[in-house]
Amino acid sequence: MAQWLFPIAIVAAVLVCPAMMWLGRRGIGPGCAICPPRRHEESLEDLQARQRTLATRIEELEARQTAEPIGQSRD
Repeated sequence: MAQWLFPIAIVAAVLVCPAMMWLGRRGIGPGCAICPPRRHEESLEDLQARQRTLATRIEELEARQTAEPIGQSRD
């Protein structure tokens, strides 16, 4: 009987993991989510503020890349 314990555990894991992932993507159960869902609804103002913040960060990164081109050797 002990020889069947490990294969049964593997079969159970193979069946349970995709089910938990499927439920997690739908907001049911613990799932395997990387980021937890947000607790509140975002308003249009929140999204616009986030968009401005991200646009500023992108501009800063692009400015840094043009000031210091990639691939140049530093002598």
